[in-house]
Amino acid sequence: MKLLCHALSTFLIVASVSAVLAKTPETAKIVFTSRRDGNFEIYSMNPDGSDQINLTQHRAKDSAPVWSPTGEQILFTSDRGGVDDLYLMDPDGTNVRQVFKKLIGREFPTWSPDGKALAYHRFHTLSIYTASIDGKDEKELTDGLWPTWSSNGSEIAFMAGKFAWADNGNLIVPQVRVQIINLQTHVEEALLPGEIQMFDPTWAPDSAQIAFSWRGKAVGGTMGIHVVNRDGSGLRKLIDPENGTAAFNPTWSPDGNALIYNKGTGGVRDLFKITLDGGVPKQLTHRRGDNFNADWFDPAFALPVSPQPSLLTTTWGKLKTQDDSKTGN
Repeated sequence: MKLLCHALSTFLIVASVSAVLAKTPETAKIVFTSRRDGNFEIYSMNPDGSDQINLTQHRAKDSAPVWSPTGEQILFTSDRGGVDDLYLMDPDGTNVRQVFKKLIGREFPTWSPDGKALAYHRFHTLSIYTASIDGKDEKELTDGLWPTWSSNGSEIAFMAGKFAWADNGNLIVPQVRVQIINLQTHVEEALLPGEIQMFDPTWAPDSAQIAFSWRGKAVGGTMGIHVVNRDGSGLRKLIDPENGTAAFNPTWSPDGNALIYNKGTGGVRDLFKITLDGGVPKQLTHRRGDNFNADWFDPAFALPVSPQPSLLTTTWGKLKTQDDSKTGN
């Protein structure tokens, strides 16, 4: 009887693990935010724009989805708890749960490359924080907004500036630049020193380049998309504004050969895709209502479940040790 129970327990454990792994997409998928039905919802689609599926189907405002490195979870922002904060769900939209026990206002998350931690900004303090994926070990990192974690785990790029809230509740966006912080030393540096009006940084999969939206020296100009090497060299414009229509909010493909970005079409935002070899942009969304905040997962380029020593496990451990030594924990 004991042997039978042990065998049954083993079977259930294996079956449970297999069920979790089975939910990981077998083909490349893009998740994004859409307001096509009048409410902010999270959708998925194929990289060619086909098979668009509503994952959240909730009356709350759900937005800014990002895939976990293994594709087993989607992290997103939602106000379903009364205030914008971070939630997790399975790739099919089920099993939604809060990341943090106390919801206090967190937005625009980014995963660490080993899936152990996340970074995000708090919109009340206009600061960037890091935390473990179970909502513990929350630490303030620096002032800024919209962080993005490098795939080698050593740095976070973000939008830096003297942000403030106006009396009418709108965010005052000053002379914004892309800043990079080293997670071991906490030393910060500007991606392009002296340049301003830089938005939406996103790392290439090999951490060698950063794409971003930029108005250039024309502060009142229209944004286009640029790509630059991590050391600030090799700056090039990839997407020009068309007829005063901005191109912004780029996201890399997992193989590093393409970008998804937003462009205004008919007064709303839609998603477009372009290859970095000079290809012609392709429109992926055509439904009425905004479509934006895309993130791309491909199982062919997914990280293994076990963290790699060269990635964040070492960096996160050192970062937490430094923070604990400062706080006395």
